[in-house]
Amino acid sequence: MHSTSKNISLLLTLLLLASCFGNRPVLREELPEDKGEIPGTPTYESIPLSLDRFYKRKGYEPINLANSEYWRQQNFQLAYIAWQRNCKSKKLPIEIFIKCKTQQKIDGSNSDMVRKFFQENFRTYAIREKSGLLTAYYEPVLRGSRKKTKKYYSPIFKRPSNLPSVSKLRDGAADNTDSHSPEKKEAEIGKKLYPTRKQIIENDLLKGNELVFLEDSVENFFLHIQGSGTITLENGKRIRVGYAGSNGRPYRSIARWLDANGEMPLHKASMENIKSWVRNNPKRSDDMFNYNPRFIFFQEFPTSKDPSEGPQGTLGVPLTANHSIAVDEDFIKLGTPVMVIEETQSKSNNPRSFFMIAQDTGSAIKGPNRGDLFFGTGFDAGRRAGSTKFRGTLIIFLPR
Repeated sequence: MHSTSKNISLLLTLLLLASCFGNRPVLREELPEDKGEIPGTPTYESIPLSLDRFYKRKGYEPINLANSEYWRQQNFQLAYIAWQRNCKSKKLPIEIFIKCKTQQKIDGSNSDMVRKFFQENFRTYAIREKSGLLTAYYEPVLRGSRKKTKKYYSPIFKRPSNLPSVSKLRDGAADNTDSHSPEKKEAEIGKKLYPTRKQIIENDLLKGNELVFLEDSVENFFLHIQGSGTITLENGKRIRVGYAGSNGRPYRSIARWLDANGEMPLHKASMENIKSWVRNNPKRSDDMFNYNPRFIFFQEFPTSKDPSEGPQGTLGVPLTANHSIAVDEDFIKLGTPVMVIEETQSKSNNPRSFFMIAQDTGSAIKGPNRGDLFFGTGFDAGRRAGSTKFRGTLIIFLPR
C-alpha cells in the first residue's frame, strides 16, 4: 500500500510527463409507520465560501492541469453539455451557480473556449488521500409489462406509503468488508428497521405496489444496483424509472458471496459473468440475491426526446454519458467539476482520464477518491460499465 505523499508525488510526476505526452416471517402490521418524505439534497450557505470552508474536510493539494495532455485531450463539447445541465439545478451550491452566470458568452461548440472557461474560473486540487476505487454504471434498457404474465413475472415496486424517512432509517452505507456482523450493522441503522430484501420478497410485503413486471430476475437485481432504467413495454412505449427510496439497509456486494462460496473469484466477478452464473444456477440465485439486504423502490420519470439526456441524478438534472460521476458528498459537493486520472505504476503506461461533473451519489460510493462514472444508456454502455474497475485520483475544480 502506498502512502499519501507517494500517491500525490506519483500523480504530479504523471501530470508533468503528460504535459510532454431474519428467520420469522414479517407481517404487514409490523411494518414501520410513514413519518416523513424523502429528504432532498442538503442546502448550503447563501454566500460564497472560502476554500477552507467550501469542503468540510481539509487535505487538498493545488495541482496544475492546464498544460497536461490529460486535460487537453478531453471532449469539452460534451462536457459543456453536462455543465449546462448542471446550471439548471435548484440544488447547486451558490459558489458554482455564480460561475453559471459567467458562461453566457461561451460558445459550447468551441472546445478551446470551453477549456479556457474552466481554466479561468476554477482552481484545481488533488485530494490528499490514497488512491480510491473507480467503477462505472449505466442505464439498462429492459423489456417489461404493466401486468404480470407468464413472460413478465419479476416486479419492481413503488415506494410504499409506510416507508419511514431516511432520517429515521439512517440510510445504510455500503458494507463490502463483512467486518461487522449483520446484527451490529443493523443496530447502527436505527431502531426502526424496514424489512430486508429477503423478508420483503418471501413474505410478499409489497403486493399491490408493483410498478412494472420485468422478464428477468437477474436484470431486475442489477436494476436495483444501477438505480434507474428505461423499460420498453409490450405496446412499444418506453418509460423511464428511477430511484424513489430504499429500505435503509446497507449494500452488500454479491461478488463477495460468490467468492466466499467458491463460485467465482472477485477479480472475475464482472456484471456479465455474474449474470451468466445466475442463469446456470437458477436454484441458488435467491441465496445470492438475498445476501444483499438492501432493496430499492422506483418511480416513473418523464422520458426525453433528447437521446443525450440520461436518467436524473441526485442533483436533480439529467446525467450525461461519460461526463457525469457519482461521488461522496462528504468530500465533493454535487455540481463540482472533477477530473479522474487512473493510477499507474509504470511511466510507460497511458492512464485513462475523464473530465466529469459530480451530479449523482450512491450508497456504495464512500470515500474521498471513490467515484462511479456514468457511461450512458443501453447494451454497449453496460458492457463498458461492467468491465470498468480501477484505482485512481480525483482532481476537483473549486471556483476562483
